[in-house]
Amino acid sequence: MTARPESPLISIVVPVLDEQECVAEVSRRVRDAVTASGARYEILFVDDGSRDATPDRIRQLRVGDEGVRCIRFTRSFGHQSALLAGLRFAKGDAVVTMDGDLQHPPEVLPRLIEAWRAGADVVHAIRQEGGGQGGAWKDRSSALFYRVINRLGAVPVPPGGADFRLLDRRALRALNDLPEHFAFLRGLIPWLGFPDAQVSYDAGNRFAGQSKYDLRRMVRLALDGIFSFSVVPLRLITLIGLVTTLLGVLYGVFALVAHLAGRVQTGWTSLIVLVLVFGGVQLLSLGIVSEYVGRTYEEAKRRPRYVIDRVEGIDWP
Repeated sequence: MTARPESPLISIVVPVLDEQECVAEVSRRVRDAVTASGARYEILFVDDGSRDATPDRIRQLRVGDEGVRCIRFTRSFGHQSALLAGLRFAKGDAVVTMDGDLQHPPEVLPRLIEAWRAGADVVHAIRQEGGGQGGAWKDRSSALFYRVINRLGAVPVPPGGADFRLLDRRALRALNDLPEHFAFLRGLIPWLGFPDAQVSYDAGNRFAGQSKYDLRRMVRLALDGIFSFSVVPLRLITLIGLVTTLLGVLYGVFALVAHLAGRVQTGWTSLIVLVLVFGGVQLLSLGIVSEYVGRTYEEAKRRPRYVIDRVEGIDWP
């Protein structure tokens, strides 16, 4: 185990999108929680293209607290890209990623730091079911997502882990070296294989404003997780093709035997059913292949994950 500094610098990476009412409370509670653990802190707000007064509020926070820093994108590039930008610029001995709506309670930070000091290079904060404002639907959909991805993927993803975790500096270096465009952090970090630990917590309620993580973004994240870490869908296409071919052969034998026996087959209903079934299977197969081809296309272009408009409190060319 690498020795931990007595007074470590903890970087807190907080992606924000139109969170003008939350940033001051996030800063205050993070500062109180980290200093109570005997550590130093820097708070990296990553502004994912906010259109409200979020940038101004962060700038005001910087006047009274030099530990607050900011990265601002030219437009919204997404939550995962905002996390990656913060991780790239973080200077701490350990880095914590958390949401900016306070559903990830800053009061959990001392427990994450304690687990890190005990030797874990990665500490996952695991949300208990029933907490926060998501309700039963969010719990069920989250449980289903983790069940599916853990069955399909080669790397186990901690259920309820979300993007609230601590990374040691050496785990962070390994993560920053990964070049892929579609970064699904909930799978990439376990894939790295560093010693980890888990800390459970009860999710808090959103402090203010509305959630920006709508159904469309949740589906996109789920697809990124599945297609980034599993080729099982491609293998399922082969299996479905074999099964439908076998069924087609069996039906052909049945039709031939019926014809030789002199029984007339009208065939309209069965023909329509077969066309719909085989057509649906083909379209589904094309859709799955398209997801992989599209991701390969995006990776091949080698475009940056995000474009930075400006930074505040950070050394940047």
